[in-house]
Formats: sequence, structure tokens, C-alpha cells
Amino acid sequence: MPFSEEIKNGNKIDMSWPSEEWLHGRIEGQILLNKLCLKLKSELINAGYNTVVPGLDEKFWSNNDSSNHVAKFTSNWSERHAAFICGLGTFGLSKGLITQKGIAGRFGSIITELYLEPDKRGYEKIYENCSMCGKCAENCPAGAISIENGKDHIICSRFIDKTAEIYTPRYGCGKCQVDVPCESKIPRQ
Repeated sequence: MPFSEEIKNGNKIDMSWPSEEWLHGRIEGQILLNKLCLKLKSELINAGYNTVVPGLDEKFWSNNDSSNHVAKFTSNWSERHAAFICGLGTFGLSKGLITQKGIAGRFGSIITELYLEPDKRGYEKIYENCSMCGKCAENCPAGAISIENGKDHIICSRFIDKTAEIYTPRYGCGKCQVDVPCESKIPRQ
């Protein structure tokens, strides 16, 4: 689900801290996406197809210790990686997924026994849609992204923790997803 122009533009105003629009898009947007996934799951189960929403199923989380920065990245499921495998886009330096609609948005997924004819993936390489311009690294208020090393999840996570202290119950940043060539489209290579 790509973010609206209002959400993206709001997050460009102050490049040090996330905007209210971004925080609402991230948190309430994810709530909406979760409800949509659960509704689709219900419909598929009612039609006779076993279905699961991995991001909402406790079996898909290895460690729920939110105080351990390394453990935060040990889920057994990644919405972005599922979207990559399904042909929706490729990764950027910030580890976000760059789709036809850009990098700014949210993903949800379901696994079902319903057979659907697969589409052909429009790419072959994991970073094919990224121009490696480094604008996301320039935008990162935490300094968590570099052209040489990509994204350091621990540095990013520590900054996100600071936003949670300020904006609870919301948290996030998204500066690597706005004011970048891949914000709303696949950039020219």
C-alpha cells in the first residue's frame, strides 16, 4: 500500500524527526493493512482454503524481546522479502523495497492454499530498481545508511527507539523513503 502524497510531503518538512502524517500512516496504516489481511484470510478460509497471515501469527516470530536490538531482526517472516519473491519490487540501500509505486508505503501478505497463476517477475537482481544514488543515506538522521555498507539495522533501530520515546504510541522515521528518486517510482538507472 503506497503512502499518499500528503504523508510523503509531510515527512519532507523536517528531515530530523518524523512527521505526524508519517507516524499515522505507518501505525494506523499498518492497522488497516492487518485488518485487510485478516478479512482476506477469513474469506479464503470460508471458501475452503487454508490460509495464514504470517505477520500476525506468533509462530512466525523467533524472539519478541524488544529490548534486544539484534533480536528485533529475527522474525521468520519478512513482508518485504515476500513482496520481492512475488515480483513486486527490489531492494534499495535502505533495505526498503522499491516497487512501481516507489519505496514509501507498507506491505502485508497472506499464505493460502488457493492456487493463483504466477506472474513473471520483471527483474532478476536483488537491487535492480535502486540507482545507488545515496540520497537515502544523506537523508538518514541517524547516519544508519551508507553506499558502502547499506543499512545498519541496529543504528536505525536505536533512532526509532528515540522516536518512540517522543511520539508514543507511534514510532518511525521514513526519511530514507522521502525526497529520494525512488519515493514514488522506480528511478532511472
